[in-house]
Amino acid sequence: MKRLMTLTLTLALVMPVLATQTTGAGQMPPAAAGTGRQGQPAYTAPKNDAVPPADPYVDETLKASPRHGEWVDVKVPGGATPIKSYVVYPVRTGNAGVVIVIHEIFGMTPWVQGVADQLAKDGFIAIAPDLLSGLGPNGGGTDSLGQSVGQVIRGLTPEMRAAKLDAVKAYGQTIPSSNGKTGVVGFCWGGGSSLLYAIAQPTLNAAVMYYGPGPTPPGSAALDLSGLPAIAAPILAHYPSTDPRTLDSAQPISDEMKKLGKSFEFHVYDGATHGFMHQRSEADTRAAVESWPRTVAFFAKNLR
Repeated sequence: MKRLMTLTLTLALVMPVLATQTTGAGQMPPAAAGTGRQGQPAYTAPKNDAVPPADPYVDETLKASPRHGEWVDVKVPGGATPIKSYVVYPVRTGNAGVVIVIHEIFGMTPWVQGVADQLAKDGFIAIAPDLLSGLGPNGGGTDSLGQSVGQVIRGLTPEMRAAKLDAVKAYGQTIPSSNGKTGVVGFCWGGGSSLLYAIAQPTLNAAVMYYGPGPTPPGSAALDLSGLPAIAAPILAHYPSTDPRTLDSAQPISDEMKKLGKSFEFHVYDGATHGFMHQRSEADTRAAVESWPRTVAFFAKNLR
């Protein structure tokens, strides 16, 4: 039975994530479609248009999408390299909230574009920035870094991330169909970054974290909750039960948030693994199907 914990206060936070099962880069790599994990039989998630596409369906989902998606270069103050970002617009009348999609430790990938497309399908303007823009050879981004993506992304400090996300947030507010509200959703490294950004940006309206642990000081594994009082946005977090590296931070954060009178809601999905939105097992698919409607409802409530 799915373990579920829901706590409501009025805020929260979390930081970069490393998977329990890792590669040399410190994270679980994307699994090939139809391959088993840890000796399990091969599994392919059923196609489900109500959640972000599982790995085998990403390309066809993007190709068949009726929504308008485009690449834009988001300007950064000070003349730094623009942030290459994928923007997808919902098919709807009236203005909509903006959701920034913060990518995994793998950087910008088609799967991240698929998440943005699903958010647009759910009624939001989605912006997925390549936060590695300008950090590759000749000013390139994720595509230019090859096997160095993990190493380079770890060099991004919370301050650097916040500055880039501030630029993307500012761009989103210039979109004529934006209603002026902004949320973030992040996965893995991006899950922790979502919550760190909630600390850094008091005008953020909502933040969702998928499998990211709590913040830690540089060079330490100790949980650092000192930034929690700065948050002014409600937080929703999703954790897989088999990933103690991320899950172990949930209750301490929740307890501290309650003391501060801030909003932090978290859910734990039984049997799911780190990266469960990729749906590489039956338990992962259940977690994806259960968590995504909560994410959509959370944004609908806080970005209206």
